[in-house]
Amino acid sequence: MDFITTRLTPPDPKNDGKQTPMRGHPVFIAQHATATRRRGCLKKWYQIEKGRALDDDEIGFMVNLVMGWIAEQIW
Repeated sequence: MDFITTRLTPPDPKNDGKQTPMRGHPVFIAQHATATRRRGCLKKWYQIEKGRALDDDEIGFMVNLVMGWIAEQIW
């Protein structure tokens, strides 16, 4: 959850689009796979507008999406 809240929740995240590498942590890979790595992806795929902080429901949705993808990869 920390990756989502620190990297995506702010209305204008620092280094948006460059803050999620392709390697180094399973969550990074999952964020690329689920289009939850930058605010532009959130707008394109989930219609979550830029320029405002994410609410608790949106954060929960993304956390569940990322964790679900990771779980599918394990099994």
